[in-house]
Amino acid sequence: MGQGDDPLPQVDVGAFKTACHAVARSIRATVGDVTLAGVTPSFHTVLITAPGIRSTVLCHELLPVVAFVASPPQAGAPLADFISPPAWADAFELRGFRLLDVGELGMPQASADTSELAEAELEQVRYWRPSTVGELMFNWWD
Repeated sequence: MGQGDDPLPQVDVGAFKTACHAVARSIRATVGDVTLAGVTPSFHTVLITAPGIRSTVLCHELLPVVAFVASPPQAGAPLADFISPPAWADAFELRGFRLLDVGELGMPQASADTSELAEAELEQVRYWRPSTVGELMFNWWD
């Protein structure tokens, strides 16, 4: 974002937390602490656990989209272990979040439409050179 630009709209973290708790209730799971996006990363994270279930949910900071990874994110490391949304994840859609699948997240970044990104964001893309849409959307850039 450039100096003097209007702030970008943020995803309602309360709505994300509510969706996580609703999902957890539906499968008799518990919700771990929500790690909020800040300067970095560009996403919120929550761990949902139940017997036989350990699922890390990512919610983009600006877009109402949800993705799943096989293991909790490590600060600064690219997220390369995206997994398909579990069967119970449709409860997120009922609360206004779009589920991202592995095919979308694994698409080459070069095939993504970046025409609506601001110049400052495009500079970040050129600098960090994400190889996939998943790396573009869920990142640790400042």
